[in-house]
Amino acid sequence: MKLLIVEDDKDTVAALTTSLVAQQFTVDTASDNRSALELAEATKYDLIVLDAMLPDENGIRLCRQLRMQNQQEPILLLTGKVDPADRIAGFEAGADDYITKPYELSELLARIRALLRRGSTVLTKVLCWGQLQLDPNNCEVMCQGKGLHLTPKEYKLLELFLRHPRQIFDRRTLLDRICSIDECPGEEAITTQIRGLRRKLQMAGLNSDPIETLYGLGYRLKSVPEKPEQSPEDAKTQRRKDTEVRGREETGNIFDRVSALPFASRHKSLQVENVASKTPTSSSQSGSVQGAGSPCLSISASSSSYSLNENRYDAEVEAVAAIRQMWQDSQERLQGQLAKLEEAIAHLFTKTLTPDGRQFAQTIAHRLIGSLGAFGMPQAAELARQIERTLKTPTAAVQSEEAVQLKSLLGQLRQVIQQLPTFATTAPTPVLKSSDRVVLLIDDDTDLIERMQANASNWSIHLETVTDLTLARQRLQYLTPDAIILDLTFPNTTESGLTLLAQLKHQFPTIPVLVLTGLGDLTKRVEVTRLGANVFLQKPATPTEVFQAVSQLLHRIDTINARLLIVDDDPALLSMLEAQLQPWGFQVTTLADSSQFWQYLEATTPDLLLLDVAMPGFSGIELCQVVKSDPRWSRLPVLLLSAHADADTLYRALAAGADDYILKPIVEADLIQRILNFNSW
Repeated sequence: MKLLIVEDDKDTVAALTTSLVAQQFTVDTASDNRSALELAEATKYDLIVLDAMLPDENGIRLCRQLRMQNQQEPILLLTGKVDPADRIAGFEAGADDYITKPYELSELLARIRALLRRGSTVLTKVLCWGQLQLDPNNCEVMCQGKGLHLTPKEYKLLELFLRHPRQIFDRRTLLDRICSIDECPGEEAITTQIRGLRRKLQMAGLNSDPIETLYGLGYRLKSVPEKPEQSPEDAKTQRRKDTEVRGREETGNIFDRVSALPFASRHKSLQVENVASKTPTSSSQSGSVQGAGSPCLSISASSSSYSLNENRYDAEVEAVAAIRQMWQDSQERLQGQLAKLEEAIAHLFTKTLTPDGRQFAQTIAHRLIGSLGAFGMPQAAELARQIERTLKTPTAAVQSEEAVQLKSLLGQLRQVIQQLPTFATTAPTPVLKSSDRVVLLIDDDTDLIERMQANASNWSIHLETVTDLTLARQRLQYLTPDAIILDLTFPNTTESGLTLLAQLKHQFPTIPVLVLTGLGDLTKRVEVTRLGANVFLQKPATPTEVFQAVSQLLHRIDTINARLLIVDDDPALLSMLEAQLQPWGFQVTTLADSSQFWQYLEATTPDLLLLDVAMPGFSGIELCQVVKSDPRWSRLPVLLLSAHADADTLYRALAAGADDYILKPIVEADLIQRILNFNSW
């Protein structure tokens, strides 16, 4: 995935780029409005991270310009401003999300991934091609149940093909997608990378080459072969033919020369009708990997998965080391910035600080918020924020008082930055059984953690644990659990678990959350429910009670294969709902003509009805009454959809027998939660 970072502070850019590259993102950077527009026009990005304050123009204006130029990629605004008016202006300009400095890197990465998922056509957690699987969240590749080590560019190529199985990519486009603008390889580098990727897939035991070469056009992902696996002899013959084809390709021929011509736009790829199957097949649990000139190594699926986690952990450690080195290299520049602030404060004491001088000092403080936060120093970044706020006071009468306050803040800031930045790395996860479900427990009760760990294997659950909210956000940067258990109170912090619950339900609406807390009053239960928690369990609770609730929750999620019939006269809404619900495993049937309702009802035998209240012909309330009055269908759950929030409409809906009522415009997470609340399946 390729990102554009638009930020004028060099330290912030360096730290953020290093962290993103460690997560297998390709990153371009721009420091001003003009270069950002040029890059956005010339290159296809999957997401843009945009600072709201740029030297030549307001970042919000740049956001609006990008939208006016029909740039559709998600935009994440990054800024030190906390005024709600600024956030509103950003959203109205076309931003998709907004995060304030100083930010936690784990939260920023989580928001980036959430935006990428939201804008992607591939909604599955794991991308599959036959027995080849790629997990974008953990940057892991498995082939026939065995871990596969790829270089960063090989990984990016494979991910690109798996995410866009219908597209043909010429070599120029592939270069643009996997290389940053600072890299300048020739198109032959793509041939080398694809050759290396094919060789590794073949050595891992994949009999069929998933990458198809279209002479004069480029490459695309093949359809998964429908025929049974070839015999070893047939596979060997096929590989020999593939090798001959690739050999002709790699030595250069007239088709390669033609493909270099501008037959289409440099950054566009052709749409084709062939669709690769995304249905994962069963993977063998053990096998062998043999390299050229190396002995055959027996590797189990679980041990190779652990090795991949170790590789990711090593990359994480390297990124942290690189950021710490950048911190050391930035000290001279940092001291210069602090000296400028000290000079401005001295002018405040003598009442000689000019408006331009105040603005200059305020800009320095604003930049420090971003760079110190990026270097993992949130306390220092918060002090910089307080300095920026204080400098916004323009009244001359209070300059001496203001100067005393600023001098104190600057002194505290100098003390804090004497400490080394702290970064938490996620240790490699232990071996998992293929049947284990991963559950993240966020709780500071060490006794409960020990008892839960001792019982987890009895429930086929792999339990990950963290003891505070900061570590939880960092762990979620790399881990996508099947469920989360969350306490609401933690020592040594004023932050409540409710804050994290709200973030989880916004960023990961598909992950079920069980709240486990000693706070059991009605007000707290209502607040937790409003934030979207799936289960509320009050302490004290035994591990058996907790795991039983988690297992029931996971079973409810796993068994989603329900048939839904949605009746609404708005075709656009029907298409949207179908797109939202099908990735969850629902079998969705839509109907725009309510007069055909009964035929569709008997033909589809749905498990749940979603009916629009106001429709021409028969209303949703009338259809609900008909269903509930028939003994065959009276137990069928009915969820009514309506733009009407008045008490009379709600009363008539419930009187007709409706089981639930949801208002338009429909929020996807709310709709999913309402549907999951029905236990008829």
